[in-house]
Amino acid sequence: MKPFEKIPFNPARWPFFYGWIVLFWGVVGVLLSVPGQTTGVSAFIEPLLHALGIERVDLADAYLIGTFTSSLLLTPAGKLFDRIGARWMGFIACVSLGLVLLLLSQCAVAFDPLSKLLPRRYAVLLLFGLLIFLLRLSGQGILTMASRNMIMKWFDRKRGVTSGIVGAATAVGFSIAPSGFNGLIGKQGWSGAWLILGLLLIGLFAPLLLIFFRDNPEASGLIPDGKSLPLKAGSKPPPQKEFTLAEARRTWTFWAFTLTICVQALVMTAVGFHIESIFQRAGMSSAQGFGMLPWAAVIAVIINIVGGWLSGRIELRWMLMLMLLTMTLYLIGFIRLRPGSTYWFIAATYGASNGLFGILMTLTWPRYYGRKHLGAISGLCMTCMVLSSAAGPAIFSRSLEHANGYGAGFSLCLFTTLILLIFSLRARNPQRS
Repeated sequence: MKPFEKIPFNPARWPFFYGWIVLFWGVVGVLLSVPGQTTGVSAFIEPLLHALGIERVDLADAYLIGTFTSSLLLTPAGKLFDRIGARWMGFIACVSLGLVLLLLSQCAVAFDPLSKLLPRRYAVLLLFGLLIFLLRLSGQGILTMASRNMIMKWFDRKRGVTSGIVGAATAVGFSIAPSGFNGLIGKQGWSGAWLILGLLLIGLFAPLLLIFFRDNPEASGLIPDGKSLPLKAGSKPPPQKEFTLAEARRTWTFWAFTLTICVQALVMTAVGFHIESIFQRAGMSSAQGFGMLPWAAVIAVIINIVGGWLSGRIELRWMLMLMLLTMTLYLIGFIRLRPGSTYWFIAATYGASNGLFGILMTLTWPRYYGRKHLGAISGLCMTCMVLSSAAGPAIFSRSLEHANGYGAGFSLCLFTTLILLIFSLRARNPQRS
């Protein structure tokens, strides 16, 4: 009987290194998570508020509850990934995400009777807290983690280049998703759009992921990169310590990278959730807000390609410091957001920061901590990242409610970023110690 990794075909018999197929389908897996990402949810926020008569702050709080609770399961999910592999995790997450979208498409049917049994705010928190919990766990959490970690297991010396490719493709896909979803909502309505996306995930893409996903090259009789590069005479390959989760979280470097990723995720989530409101309060249209994202994506793609190549030649902490610097600049830009040059300044710096975010989120953990416990270690980072992203919309909603604008929220993030910029000076590669 054939091992499952060789069904329905043996990757070792492909005419070229199967890792490139893994790279393609891993990118597809990350892009399929878009409906569970804030950038995908953002297109549905305003139609949902108007259709159901929900208060913005109530939906933001439901988003906080759902995202927060989903984050608590990501570290156990990472450990499960280490046991059962990317193939089953990707398939299960894709099917689960599709089912959640089908439930979301019918949320109005459930909300009406629930709002008659409970006060309207509690009905929103209960129903949408549960649905967003499932949405964020399956989409932003497990499907993204499984897809990215799978790619990193198939490459070693080419890990920087592949990370750049993943980041570039993700930046483009995530930036055009809101506009694409807006178009679909315009034709099918928000309920019909979620219904179509859910059916596509379950009926088309989940089976494809099960066919083409593979957890690691060794299980298929291959090695990372497809071949080993020759070593110089008399030299030995540098040993790599396989950090456990407990060992990784005791290092300064783990928290320097993780907390930076957390702040970026918080801002990205808040901006995506409130993007129409942010730009309207600055005297611009919601179309200009969504229109900034493709321009930011162009910068992110350039940074991903250049940064992926450069990551194999410099310490990642320099890229971490550059990311924190670009974060500082775009946060100042959002605080002073006005029509004109500030708009393009934010697009450039926000895009650069997003590009570096994609590289560091993918590349740091296998390079610094090894592949053996990659799921658990990256899972803890994902837990912290999703926790922070959960707080983003709620923090900025409170900023709007109590400070009559979003400046207080951006200022808080700016203060935290400047502290992390100082701490990043000590974020050295733990393999060297």
